[in-house]
Amino acid sequence: MIENVANDIFLEEKEIKLENLKLIKFLWPFIRPYFRIMCLTTLLVFLVTFLELSIPFLTGKAFDGFIVPTNSYNGIMIFGFDIKSFTSFGIIFSAIVLTLFIVDFSQSLFMEYAGQKIILNLRCALFSHMSFLPVAFYDKNSSGRLVSRVAGDVENMNEMFTSVLIFMFKDFLLMTGILVILFTMDIKLAFYLSLLVPVIVISIWLFSKIMRKIFRKIRQKIAEINHSFSEAITGIKIIQTNSGKNKFMERFEKLNFEYFTASLLQIKIFSTFMPFIGFLGVLSVAIIIWAGSFQIIDKSMTIGEIVAFLTYMKLFFRPLRELSEKFNLLQNALSSAERIVHVLNTDKAEHRITKKRNYIGKIEDISLHRVNFSYQRETQILKNITFHVNKGKSIGIVGRTGSGKSSIINLITGFYPLDSGSILFNHVDQVSVNIEDIRKRTALVMQDSFLFSGTIRENIRPSDSDIDDSMLADALKNANCSFLFEKFTGLETEIKEGGRPLSSGEKQLVCIARAFASNPDLIIFDEATSYMDSQSEKKIHDAMGKLMKGRIAIIIAHRLSTVRECDTILVLTDGAILEQGSHYELVKLKGEYYHLLRKEKI
Repeated sequence: MIENVANDIFLEEKEIKLENLKLIKFLWPFIRPYFRIMCLTTLLVFLVTFLELSIPFLTGKAFDGFIVPTNSYNGIMIFGFDIKSFTSFGIIFSAIVLTLFIVDFSQSLFMEYAGQKIILNLRCALFSHMSFLPVAFYDKNSSGRLVSRVAGDVENMNEMFTSVLIFMFKDFLLMTGILVILFTMDIKLAFYLSLLVPVIVISIWLFSKIMRKIFRKIRQKIAEINHSFSEAITGIKIIQTNSGKNKFMERFEKLNFEYFTASLLQIKIFSTFMPFIGFLGVLSVAIIIWAGSFQIIDKSMTIGEIVAFLTYMKLFFRPLRELSEKFNLLQNALSSAERIVHVLNTDKAEHRITKKRNYIGKIEDISLHRVNFSYQRETQILKNITFHVNKGKSIGIVGRTGSGKSSIINLITGFYPLDSGSILFNHVDQVSVNIEDIRKRTALVMQDSFLFSGTIRENIRPSDSDIDDSMLADALKNANCSFLFEKFTGLETEIKEGGRPLSSGEKQLVCIARAFASNPDLIIFDEATSYMDSQSEKKIHDAMGKLMKGRIAIIIAHRLSTVRECDTILVLTDGAILEQGSHYELVKLKGEYYHLLRKEKI
């Protein structure tokens, strides 16, 4: 199973390799609102770069004018100003350093603000987009992988927006400025050093290309680990009771070791690249000392100029080392950006949620006409399904496992598109209706009762509703949830992950109360009484009866006793309606329903 997941994720990795320009184009809407702040930050970066470049120049002047004077004149000229005392020079130098600190701090603050706002909007956009994605998307993507997108990948991009991009621009600007100054100071020495530039550029290009591939591999393995860990937590009882711990642990260790191997390769390459850049820095200093010593002897350069040259070279290799580290972060961020863009590029079901579609009002009747459906084209799930149900009436759907019962519900609620046929609400085709309009008038009570972490009030109060606590309390009482007031604290009862501290039957009753609170036109029960004890089932049946009054009700059940009172019962076999009628009509028919009923009694 894990191997299949790994293959799915690997296929996804191959699909989402994007060019950097395409990534920038896609992310531009998130950057655009803060473009002015980023432009201001860029101007501050230019000022910071100018101030940093002035410090080695001033240091060289200090050597020639005060520390090791080259002539009888004791003083220096800086930007047209005659400075005769070392104290005056120290004040000016300190002022420049202080200004550098203030400007550098300001640009970092502005960039951090813009970056955090971009990430805030990106994370919200990603979550909003995912909430509109069709259910089929979640069938194909594991929860661990999607959590990696919203949490891990967005956080990786945070680094790119808040530090990497602006600092890389600053480093490139600083290195360009240094090269210009070096050629201005001494063309011969600068020429010797420029011979190293192609080596540096090729090294960085190879490094970034290799690291991009490695980071894709690392992110792939993290997604696999997250999926495996999420799966283990969900099925921890099965793992422990079936003694499957060792087998699962072996699979997890295999994934973990693959992640370790990919991370180790990243470290090896980084550990090779950084010392190589350091070696080039030492080599450049050796060239300056060797060639500069001859120029000092023949007095074509001063000691101050050599000191300034060496300082500039040290300053040149500092951003080069930082660029290497930033490339490391950038490749990781770009890999994450590819994954986020992949999700954001997935077609949303939002086109089904638009105000320009037909408004149906209250749901008075539902009709399915010659509906055919398949999750995968080669396997047809539903075949020529046709039925009709009016307000105040109920329809039960029964059949063996895999006969397509729940698939009908998925189509009615618009979670999947039809292959052919039509579904009509109030004689209006579903495809021309705002699907959100239908869902707001529908309550779904499923086999796996799900409650969110929070209070009972938060769980049952409909969204965008001003329903008061007294109405919520009535909904709980109608759903036979009096236990919440007897054993717990009523609406204030705190629900933990997995619905704790409620039992399965109690959770299902709360889900029915949630349906009561939403006052739906259409109520759907999908195996709502499965796996319940007789006492809980009796309470749920009673609550279901109250909820169904005056509404359209569709009930899917394995237990035929659940659909016995339905006005119409459909018997499904292999995705097709085999029999149709009331309980008594189907019993008289002595067909599939009759045989299922006899088996249940046995």
